[in-house]
Amino acid sequence: MNTKQRIEEFTRDGKNIIYYDLSDFKTNDEFLEFTKTAKDSITKYAEHSLFTIANIRDVKFDSETKNIMADWMEYNKPYVKFGTVIGFDGIKKIMVNAILKLSRRKNIAFISTKEQAIEFLLKQ
Repeated sequence: MNTKQRIEEFTRDGKNIIYYDLSDFKTNDEFLEFTKTAKDSITKYAEHSLFTIANIRDVKFDSETKNIMADWMEYNKPYVKFGTVIGFDGIKKIMVNAILKLSRRKNIAFISTKEQAIEFLLKQ
């Protein structure tokens, strides 16, 4: 699946939502390629107008990944009103919390499924 196919943009109840499917990423090159494409998808929206869902199910994290994702989250911070992360387990939750701290993001929630994330975001 190419990177563009991993980004789904849609509107629900007047809210712009972007679903980022990073699932099964195993290398930092995949993360880097993804963030380049994702930057193009997000900058066309007004600041603080987006709701996001990031699927990190079965990804491989290391310290370089943490830095790549922290840079990405810092970049998209002005555009995101609220975001969700799905597909985390114990060690990934620790890494994501570290990324959130590095990127100074507080408007993120951990949710179990894409459908639950959409429902959650619609209430924000």
